[in-house]
Amino acid sequence: MSDYSPKILIIDMLDAISAILAFSGGLSYEDYLRDRKTRDALYRNIMVLGEAVHRLPHQFILAHPEIEWKKIESTRNALVHGYDKIDDRIVWNIIQNILPGLKVQLENLKAQL
Repeated sequence: MSDYSPKILIIDMLDAISAILAFSGGLSYEDYLRDRKTRDALYRNIMVLGEAVHRLPHQFILAHPEIEWKKIESTRNALVHGYDKIDDRIVWNIIQNILPGLKVQLENLKAQL
């Protein structure tokens, strides 16, 4: 059983996504690759996102299968444990194409809590 409130964890996830989108806004992929500080900030917030998922109660995750919880947590694990093998094309794709939709899903979920 988790000691963490799903609503607080969803808020943490939304905060991490907002930071990621703000830090990456206006950047091209080439800009992203050249800016180590920004990449590190983005990696960290992706890790926060995955850690928050890890802390969600199992029953909560099961009750909301529309969100790809396992992929979010797996991305965190890949960054933490495979830090030396990060594929920035995949990270950039997640930032550009997956996180905006996930943000909407989490905002809708938060409104239900």
